Amino acid sequence: MSIKEKAKLFAIKAHGSQNRKSEPDKLVVMHSISVGNLLEFFGCDDNVVAAGYLHDVVEDTKYTIDDIKKEFGSDVANLVMGASEKDKSLSWEERKIHTINESKTLPLRNKLIICADKINNLEDLYLKFEKEGKMDFSCFKRGEEKQRWYYTSIYESLIHDENKELPMFVRLKNIIDKLFYQKKDNHNLGNTIFIDDKDYYLELKKLHAMKTEVKRLKELCKLSKPFVVEFSGTPRTGKTTMINNLYDFFKKAGFNIKLIEEFTTSKYYKEVLKKKISNESIEKRNIIILNEVTKQLEEALNHSYDIILIDRSINDRLIWNNIKYNDGDMSKDTYYDLMNKYKTISSELIDVLIITYADSLTSLKRDYLSSLSLEKRSFLNIDNIDKYNKALKKLNDLFSKSIDSYLLIDTSNVNLRDVSLKAAFKILPSMRKKYINEFKKDNNI
Repeated sequence: MSIKEKAKLFAIKAHGSQNRKSEPDKLVVMHSISVGNLLEFFGCDDNVVAAGYLHDVVEDTKYTIDDIKKEFGSDVANLVMGASEKDKSLSWEERKIHTINESKTLPLRNKLIICADKINNLEDLYLKFEKEGKMDFSCFKRGEEKQRWYYTSIYESLIHDENKELPMFVRLKNIIDKLFYQKKDNHNLGNTIFIDDKDYYLELKKLHAMKTEVKRLKELCKLSKPFVVEFSGTPRTGKTTMINNLYDFFKKAGFNIKLIEEFTTSKYYKEVLKKKISNESIEKRNIIILNEVTKQLEEALNHSYDIILIDRSINDRLIWNNIKYNDGDMSKDTYYDLMNKYKTISSELIDVLIITYADSLTSLKRDYLSSLSLEKRSFLNIDNIDKYNKALKKLNDLFSKSIDSYLLIDTSNVNLRDVSLKAAFKILPSMRKKYINEFKKDNNI
């Protein structure tokens, strides 16, 4: 085992279930590992990376610097000491002044550990504030003014007698400027693209911060299976546009994403399977289709995707089965047998279910207004839409109980642009929770 891996495991054991002050659902050791990973990213040697993983152990756990020296040697111990406050009995101001003065004359390797620690703390804090839409330092012992003083001063100490253009120092300076001095990005979209739509821009900034946080969590652990979002809904309620927007939203952030299109509109279903099962009973056809959509999803789950978006899959079949049952085309026993099967498969494979609907007249008006054709619709009509909405209402409680995260959106009086917003605000917290839980599970915490 390398010294880096050994240090990471030691930090996990030492910090255990300790939670962060600013975000209590996240673990202290997640910060420690992020610091070590950051040092490795910037090309630091193995001992510096190991010390990054261990930098909070002496301050925040039962282990002493002698324990670190015994396990990892004097070099790593000295590096950890350089990033540790010596006397916790002093006031906050006294401790920070001591750190500012001491760090000025430390060797560069020690300074880089302190730098990585501050970068991760401030970047996490910046994302928290962006998600909340406000700057709130109430969870800290000192407020914004003292925090600005401390981080600005520590930066000045770190670059003392050093090349301030080192990439890690530049990154620290950038986050200090953004958090404490409101430095804007070069492409300040708020004053250009969104000049007339500031409220929407603020919502997008929150989403961007949430997405960035999930990316950072993704660097700490890998999900045991891709994150799956199923979409269903009444026609002309914004479902397809929402799926395309979300695909683009995650793709541009670098997530490995798979979009599975609706099975019953696929070429395989229309040209092959539909003909094969045409003579089967409705019950048998539905069982075959259920098996096919399940197989379709399971095949995608065996690949190394981060996210799978699937259009009209397992739970959508349940809605159509309910319609068939209400129409008298499916027996009660068959319907409830299939419903139990759907529930089991869905709870195992689907992480988030999002369903859009609208009143029948709104859906039909949208269809006519978005096309040139005035002919009567053969399928998209008020009766069929009413049946779908009726089935959806009956199954709403079932979906709420069988899916970990479920969102039903009435788009009748909603700008369809906002449908994508609502969906993203539902998906990202669920992803965040899953990554944190997966990290705890992987590390037996």
